[in-house]
Amino acid sequence: MKTSTLELDHIRSKTRVTRMVSRAPMRLLETGVHDDTVEIQLASYGGGMLQGDRVGLEIRCGPGTHLLLKSQANTHVYKNDIGEEAVQAVTAECGARSRVHVLPEPVVLHAGALFRQEQHWNITASTDLVLADWMQSGRSESAEQFAFEQFESLVSIAVDDLPVVEEKFSCRPAADDIRSPAVFGPFDLMLNVYLLGPSADRYPERLRPFLDFQQHHTDALPQTSSRPNPEMLCALNPLPFGGYILRCLAKTRRRLQPVLDVLAP
Repeated sequence: MKTSTLELDHIRSKTRVTRMVSRAPMRLLETGVHDDTVEIQLASYGGGMLQGDRVGLEIRCGPGTHLLLKSQANTHVYKNDIGEEAVQAVTAECGARSRVHVLPEPVVLHAGALFRQEQHWNITASTDLVLADWMQSGRSESAEQFAFEQFESLVSIAVDDLPVVEEKFSCRPAADDIRSPAVFGPFDLMLNVYLLGPSADRYPERLRPFLDFQQHHTDALPQTSSRPNPEMLCALNPLPFGGYILRCLAKTRRRLQPVLDVLAP
């Protein structure tokens, strides 16, 4: 696996990049500092993930550092002709009082794509973490929704080495009843956002307009021919150890982008 590295430290009252190593096909770009937050964008030399690509990223955020991690564009996962999956793995250690926002563009799964991604985060009880993980079922302009072979996503989060989140999602459109209401129904995009840390309790109020939108349509179910399905569904679920998981399904990216906008630092 070709693994890139990003390390941040708090030096002279500022968050600074102390180590950044890019390994092709991944590129790390320092694109600015907002107050005390360093913004890093992920990019790719090939414009996305090719069959057989195995890409890793190791992150260390020192105590008191602030990171905004984004991606330069959608992560396109291209057609697979040889049955060898593309893999992307992120491993991160975040120190005390660090603040980390991970708000990438979605993974877009092309027809025939075979993709697995893993994220392993170890934070402290005083770390603020906003971690977005979302996927789009295909290129909307090509009408290829759910034409990919397989998508797997694993998200693991520990607080002071104690596991608090362990979620695995797997989707094989050819084998799953993908349009079942218990799976994707009429929706083509899925967004999960993990909100942990001392600041997590401020997000329910910020997200209320989206949750009220979902409740409005829930009251109207079951649908009738004169009342269309909602464009988006959102639910905010509390975690037993504190924090929340926001789960959204949408028909278009336009509906989900405002959700991410209110989560930005």
